[in-house]
Order: sequence, then structure tokens, then C-alpha cells
Amino acid sequence: MRESLPFFSKQKAPARNASHSEAGGESRKQQKGFTLVEVLVAAAIISIAGAAILTTIASMLKVTLVSQDTVRAQNLANEKMEVLKNMPYNSLATQHGAIYPPGNILDSETVTSGGHTYVVHTYISYVDDPFDGNALGTIPGKPKDIYPFDYKKVAIEVRDKEDSKVLTKISTNVSANAAETSNGTGILFLKVIDSQNDPVPNANVHLTNPTKTPAVDIVTITDTEGLLQIPILPEDKNNGYHLEVSFPGFSSDQTYPDNRAGYDPVQPDFNIIAQQVTNMTLSIDLLSTFNITVVNEAGAPVPNLDVKVTGDKLIYVDTTEVNPAIPKYSQTFTTNAGGLITISNLEWDSHSLSTSAGYFIISTSPYQKVSVPAGVATAATLKVTTDSSWPRITKVIPISGLNNGPVTVEVSGANLPVGSGMQLQKSGQSTIVATGVVSSDSNTKLTGTFDLTSVATGVWDLIVTGSGGKSTTQSGGFTISAP
Repeated sequence: MRESLPFFSKQKAPARNASHSEAGGESRKQQKGFTLVEVLVAAAIISIAGAAILTTIASMLKVTLVSQDTVRAQNLANEKMEVLKNMPYNSLATQHGAIYPPGNILDSETVTSGGHTYVVHTYISYVDDPFDGNALGTIPGKPKDIYPFDYKKVAIEVRDKEDSKVLTKISTNVSANAAETSNGTGILFLKVIDSQNDPVPNANVHLTNPTKTPAVDIVTITDTEGLLQIPILPEDKNNGYHLEVSFPGFSSDQTYPDNRAGYDPVQPDFNIIAQQVTNMTLSIDLLSTFNITVVNEAGAPVPNLDVKVTGDKLIYVDTTEVNPAIPKYSQTFTTNAGGLITISNLEWDSHSLSTSAGYFIISTSPYQKVSVPAGVATAATLKVTTDSSWPRITKVIPISGLNNGPVTVEVSGANLPVGSGMQLQKSGQSTIVATGVVSSDSNTKLTGTFDLTSVATGVWDLIVTGSGGKSTTQSGGFTISAP
């Protein structure tokens, strides 16, 4: 017995160890196999779920865009309808519609709202109400209607920019007195828009007429569509009504009295006619910043120089052909030590720049007139000289070309005599020299041809060289594009 125990121990122990190791290895192999399958299944589930989520998100975005389109279309339709409802009844007729004689209302027009384009159709027709019979006298118990034009039906239909899909359609009936008020009074219908012709909601409106008793002095705001209707205003045929509109952070607009001898206001104070609608449109938008840098012909800053900034918008025009028109904006500024002028709270417009006596502008980048959009900062550089013989660039036609052949360019300015040259330069590119350069119009024009075949696209500087080697650079003056 004592001898068998060690033998049993020696024989059995290894067998148990081997069996355990073998079984454990097989278990681990099985465990690894199931783990890989699980990973593959989980990845497939995640992929399917992810695709479903992305599809859902895409569908939601599409629905949102369609909804926004519909809302904008509804707003356009409502706006158009309000305008028509407040017009005199006899004026409710389109140019080519079912009513004769035709009116001035467009049958269709392209309108932009929120950066999107829509086509607005207007349909106006007479309606014969069966209540008082019809023109044929075929309604039992009703007489023959000898005047079957009881009222008008106005329908507005807004479609997408391709004029193919109807986004919204509204209609209403308008009777003969719908736009009339009580005797001796009329209606003002005001629309306030921005520089993109989009409505300005909640704009401040001030309407006055001190000639009436009691005096008209109304302060109110436009609705969400930038519209305002003021009824029951006393009649005035002497242009006694005055309007002003504004909004915080925006420019302002107004009508102007006709009280300057020899001038007519561009946007005059206006009349209100009894039982008629007076339509007015004023424009305001975000104020801008205009930064002007003045340098000499060598590129050095020019301090303490007066620069006059004049906008294109006019408030009075001369009727005598003697005096200049009166612009809405015209101010003179002086450059600082760095040759810089900063103009804040400037209304969007195109602006002309001029300098004080003794200085000559040889180029402006960008070209004059410099456009200052609403709500942005715009920069311009004036290059000036005290040398009256220095070549000047005021205008270039065209200012762009395609790199598939020659382009003829005309430069207007001053001091551009015979023998002058033109070049296009761009960093890292070979200079393009104009050929066949001709001077004309008493040295105020140069015409030459640039071969743009296969040259680099982008913005190039235009350089004009006059007599004595004097040259003027129009920075970024020419753009080359691919066909």
C-alpha cells in the first residue's frame, strides 16, 4: 500500500494537469471566436443604426428647408395681398388679366426674400355673385343681373424660382369700397426695406403734418413684414405729409420738403387724397465702417491731408441746370499721422473720393466709385502726388479677362502720352506687357492688348508707365479667370 500511493500520485497528477490544460485551451479558443463574432455583429448593428440616423437627419433637414421656403412664400403672398387690398378698387387689374381696361399690376414678378428667389403670380377677375342673379338669368327665383360685376377676386400664387412648384396660394374677395375710408380722409401704406429689398420689421416710423387741426404727429413701428398702414388721415393736396424711418444701428431715411429754390426733392413730402391709398417705400440698413489709407507715389503715408467723401444718393436735384445736385452724404476728413481716415456709422452707398488742392489722385483701389455695403467694414487706398504730370488711372475697361487669348484694355486718366506702356504683374508670375499701345483723347486714354493665353488666374496689378519713367500701379486692378 505504501508503494502504490506514490505510483498513483505520479500517474494521476500529470493526467489531471494535462486534461485541465487541454480543456482550458479549448475554452479560451472558443471564447476568442465568440468575441470576434460579437464585434462584427455589433459593428453591423452600429452601421445600420448610424445609416438610419443619418437618413433621419437628412430627412429632417429637407423638411426644415421646405418649411422655410413655404413660410417665406406665405409671407410674400400676404405682403402682396395687403398691398392689393389697399389699392383703389378701380386700380385692381393686372396688365394682361381678365379685366378690361387693363391695370398696372404685374401678372408675374420675380421676388427675392431671405436670399431665395420666388415667382409671384397675381390673378384678378370679376365675380358675379348668384345672390342677385346672373347675367344669363338662369337662376330660379332670381332676376337677370344686368350688372354682373359684383366684386373682384384677388388670388396670389407664389412658386419656386423655376416657376414650377406652387409653394402657397391665397385669395380674397374685394368689394368696390374696400379701399375707401370716410369722406375727406385717405390711407397711407408704407413699406420699409433694406439694401437687399428685404422687409425691415419693427422700424421706427414718424409721420407728421403740422398744417392739420389737430396736427398729425404719429410715432409707430412697422409690422413683421416691414409694412405699415395708417388709415383715416385728413386729406392734404399740398405735400404736407412728412415721413421719417429709423432703427437702432441702422441708417435713416425720410421724405424732404419742396422748399429749396431751383431744386426738386428726390423723395418729396407727399399728399393724402380722399378715399385713395398713398404708397410709400423707404430704405434703411445696417451702418458701415469705411477705412481710407492715403499714400504717395512711393507708397509712403500722407498725413494731414483733407479727403472729401461724397455719396451717390441724392436728396435734391437742380432744376435750373446750373447748380450741382445735393447729395445725402458729403463730408471732409483729415488723414492722421499714418495717412488713415476711419469713418464710422456710414450709410451703404457708392462713394467718390477727392483731395484738397495741390494733390492729385493717381489711383484708387478699389476703383472709384467705392462701394460700401451695409453692415461691413470696407477699405480703400488712395495714391496721391503733388506732381501734376504724374500718370493717373481713373477707369479701366474691362477689369477682367479669360486666360484663353488676347484681351484689349482701355485705361482712362491723365498724363498718358504717346510712348506710355501698360503691364500686368503678379507675384511669382512673369510680367505681361501690353502690345499695340495707343494714346488718344489728348493723353487721357491708353489702349493696348494683353495676351492672356495660359497665364495664371487670379488678381493682377495693372501698371501704367508715362513719360520720364513715371509709373502708377493700380493694385489688384485686373482679374484673370479660366474660361
